[in-house]
Amino acid sequence: MLARCTLSLTALAAVLLLSSAALGGNYTLREEISGQQFLERFWFWSYNDPTHGTVDYVDQFTAVSNGLATVNANGAFVIRADNTTVVPPGQGRRSVRLHSRRLMSDGILVGKISFMPQGCATWPAFWTCTNDRWPAGGEIDIIEGANDQGPRNLASLHTLYGCHIAGGYRSDQTGFTGQPDCSYQPGCSASFTANSSYGPQFNQNGGGYFAMRRETGPGDPGIGVYFWPLNTAASNLPAAVSAIADGRAAPKYVVTNANATGNDRRELAKWGTPSAFFANVANSSASATALATGAEPVCQMQNFFGDHEIIINLSLCGDWAGETFGYSGCAAANGNVSCDNFVRNNPSQFTDARWEIDYMRVYDNAAASSGRSAQWLCFSIALALIACLTL
Repeated sequence: MLARCTLSLTALAAVLLLSSAALGGNYTLREEISGQQFLERFWFWSYNDPTHGTVDYVDQFTAVSNGLATVNANGAFVIRADNTTVVPPGQGRRSVRLHSRRLMSDGILVGKISFMPQGCATWPAFWTCTNDRWPAGGEIDIIEGANDQGPRNLASLHTLYGCHIAGGYRSDQTGFTGQPDCSYQPGCSASFTANSSYGPQFNQNGGGYFAMRRETGPGDPGIGVYFWPLNTAASNLPAAVSAIADGRAAPKYVVTNANATGNDRRELAKWGTPSAFFANVANSSASATALATGAEPVCQMQNFFGDHEIIINLSLCGDWAGETFGYSGCAAANGNVSCDNFVRNNPSQFTDARWEIDYMRVYDNAAASSGRSAQWLCFSIALALIACLTL
């Protein structure tokens, strides 16, 4: 019995690991979200703001009944900050923070956005993150900025200690990496080069498309964040990004690895170079000095990234927008008031503090369960088989 059980376990584990490797870079459409579907696929965070903003995040009932979560005439899902109320001292302006009900791990996240929050004191973010023990499990910031300090978007990672990326301009991204250490705050980040990728210029241009490709398993390339302005021809966009916008149905799967052939390879070529790229560099390829000091790029990503929620929010002031309110020019332009006083006493300044999201879609591994990876499935089945060894 022991010999048969051991042989079966070994054989099945090998098959599962081979299947997992084959599935890497082969992602299936799991969710396609637009309009009212956002109310079903996301839950509303109604707790204190972890980033200490002058903001009061409200529940779904309050958001919908007060017009803070709506669908506009164009069918876009809109979440916004309150722009009608003078807020008493010690309170925050009402706003919305959404968390996806389904988790995602490795795969592709796409969003077409027509409008993002703009204005002094605003701190909008579109990101993915573990749901506890931050930064264990990692954080990936796809869109982020504060006080209209664009016009270029900033993409970032936040991890535990031990993840470093290469700095400066590089051939594997179009952006510029100014912060190479990914640990905690401020994390590692890359500033985009496209002037229309954030804030007022993004909105004046009618919006655009963002995508994040997360491939963090052993031997995978890493994490890329992509941006295309709205005026990009649909023929120059991956179908997974442009579908719906150009009348086509979204493809059911996307292949990003070397197995891509034919149309899959043509689609892969349309991705081009990401605006921000964070390389997956195994510990075994780094020197002892790099591992000890971070003097060279090294980030064995399977050690730093777990299952993530997708989060869309708008904070006001707080740890970033509040800190930079003065030297951003916002204080001087508004009578040198504090960020907190500006937010509470000027509701009309937040008319443009809103997200308009046309659609979002998630592709992940074909073996995923609630966003978990094929490796997790292999591990779970193997544990069940191990039990037979004790019989």
